[in-house]
Amino acid sequence: MIWPLTLQRTVLLKKTIHVPSEEVLGLLHDPNVLFATSPLITNIAPDSPELSNPSYTVTDTISFAGIFNFQTQYKCRLDWLYNGVDSDVAAGFGTRLKGQYRVKAVGDDATELSEETVVESIFFMLPYVLKTFKEAHTSSLELLAAKAEKRSSRSLISSTVC
Repeated sequence: MIWPLTLQRTVLLKKTIHVPSEEVLGLLHDPNVLFATSPLITNIAPDSPELSNPSYTVTDTISFAGIFNFQTQYKCRLDWLYNGVDSDVAAGFGTRLKGQYRVKAVGDDATELSEETVVESIFFMLPYVLKTFKEAHTSSLELLAAKAEKRSSRSLISSTVC
């Protein structure tokens, strides 16, 4: 899309997980785990059986203004990398998300999981898209960490919007 109708923002989320990086990477490379951590996703249908860069049709249930709930479908392509996953999402209303999940060892038994995503949307929808994205992905990182650490407690995640 073209500026000034669309705007881009970069969102950076980070989470320290207290397990070795290989375990976090294994969870990140499992699409069932990756998608199951999202509080918005209600259905996933594989579009291609390719193992190196699979694509999916994903259905989310989204709340708008706390009153209206609606479902939306979008396409998501994943690229598995030695240190994480790249994602490319083409959603409704011209919304595009290009994410990079990266795993970095921090000592012997801790891992920093970061997600840097460029969010592009129609200018008047961008605040809503960013809010929904940050809430869902913050929860996703926490659930992924809880699964890796085999716990259920909540903790803080740092986030930055540029």
